[in-house]
Amino acid sequence: MTSNIRERRHQVAKFLRTQGRAALSVIAEATGMSRSSVHRHQQSIAHAEQYPESRGWETVVGYQWLVRLVIAVVYHFGIKQGVGAESLSAFFKAIHVDTHVGSSPTALRQLKHRVEAAIVDYGRAQAEHGHPTPGQGVWLGADETFFGLPTLVLMELASGFIFTEVETQDRTYETWTSQLPSEWEPAGWTCHSLVSDEARALIKLATTGLGTVSVADLFHVLRNLGRPLGRSLGQQLAQVETQARQLLHRLSQASTDAPDPCLQTQYDAVIQQQQQVIDDQQRYRQTRQAISLSVHPFDLETGQWQLATDLRARLSALLPTLNALATDYGGASALSAVATFERQIPALAQGVHAWWRWATQALSVETQDPEVQTWVLTVLLPWLYWSQQADKTRTPHLKHRYQQAASDAFNSLMRAEMTLMLQEADVLRWIQWGRRMCANYQRTSSAVEGRNGYLAQRHHASRGFSPQALSVLTILHNFDLKRPDGSTAAQRLFGHPFPDLFEAVLSTFTELPRPRQSTSSQQLNPWYRQAVPA
Repeated sequence: MTSNIRERRHQVAKFLRTQGRAALSVIAEATGMSRSSVHRHQQSIAHAEQYPESRGWETVVGYQWLVRLVIAVVYHFGIKQGVGAESLSAFFKAIHVDTHVGSSPTALRQLKHRVEAAIVDYGRAQAEHGHPTPGQGVWLGADETFFGLPTLVLMELASGFIFTEVETQDRTYETWTSQLPSEWEPAGWTCHSLVSDEARALIKLATTGLGTVSVADLFHVLRNLGRPLGRSLGQQLAQVETQARQLLHRLSQASTDAPDPCLQTQYDAVIQQQQQVIDDQQRYRQTRQAISLSVHPFDLETGQWQLATDLRARLSALLPTLNALATDYGGASALSAVATFERQIPALAQGVHAWWRWATQALSVETQDPEVQTWVLTVLLPWLYWSQQADKTRTPHLKHRYQQAASDAFNSLMRAEMTLMLQEADVLRWIQWGRRMCANYQRTSSAVEGRNGYLAQRHHASRGFSPQALSVLTILHNFDLKRPDGSTAAQRLFGHPFPDLFEAVLSTFTELPRPRQSTSSQQLNPWYRQAVPA
């Protein structure tokens, strides 16, 4: 509704409330409107003020709140959660908003497109303010998800900022490089690592396209081992347990006076086999856990540096156990999975090496004091790193291990002479720097996998994506989604706040679409019959 129409409605409504249901000519003379215009406004007022709360929405403050309500529902539920226009229309009708706002499914779809266009405009405007500091480093993760066509996702893992999220015809190296932000090189980004499932196109993207190292994703490494080996162990144990139950049932039915020694021998053999499978399954789980606990830049037991050579040796020591298990369980597919893991050991170690190189280079820019550098690298960073790992993990036994490592590192920090020598402000500054640096080390692309899962859910709910809809979801992820500390991905990456996305979109809406009143509803309105001249 335009401001002029709303003003005229207010004039008619004010006169009606003070003078009652006067004749059309009296109202027209008092307001300076035509009789037909007064009649139309009477109809509109009667339709809008059907409910006790409706009158408040006709005030300036009430209408502003109504605009906020409608845009917020479309923004948070229609766009972010994928709720359909029919459900939104039913909701607005249930809260009696349909008498003031055009809330049919068609009107709401059009309003949704307007909100999406405002979000895209916001993204374009903020792109001009999203510039890295000179030489700013990033630790990227990349993966594809499929909804008929592949959708490529390139994310900065520490902040969660999405650089690329687009549906393409293929997932070749040339396609990946063409989807890199056009301002990537001129902006001065420095990529220190690309974590992926090590598809050929992604390895080439890391080494050739971005000029960095390709790091094997620990999540995919463990999953590739678990598919043939862990599954085979589970199936074998289930079969042996079934055999044991069947033999025990037969033994219980046999006569106690004449037990069957052959049956008892079979049962004892099956129980022994069952225990062997349980022991092997435990060895497999311990080996998987050892892999997970090893892929860190610090040694979990000693808290000291762990270099790439140390990690390679530690992971290689687990290969005999995995090969022995794969020989007994899983067959050729399990042996192939172990061989793939062996080939990925150098790629896992490259991640640790890349992070240490980044940390030492960044530290040399902050200070040239060798004593401070040693204190930061060997005393402060272990405590901050293990504290972050303890906060992130949800697995109870892993959380306990990380908490113990953080406690030991904190005791070492408190015993260090440099901790007591530095000023409190300097210690706090180094803690902030160390937290950012520890957060930069990412050994999995779990954030990308989580994003793929969200896209799959939205794709199913919305029955597909348009290019604008996918762009809108990317902008929402970067500038609207907040972590518990209240920061967005863009704020974490660029180091400064951005205007609130919802408030920016809301500021573009001062009017809402008017509701339509059908002829049948007019005929049923008692005010209509009284207002029409005989």
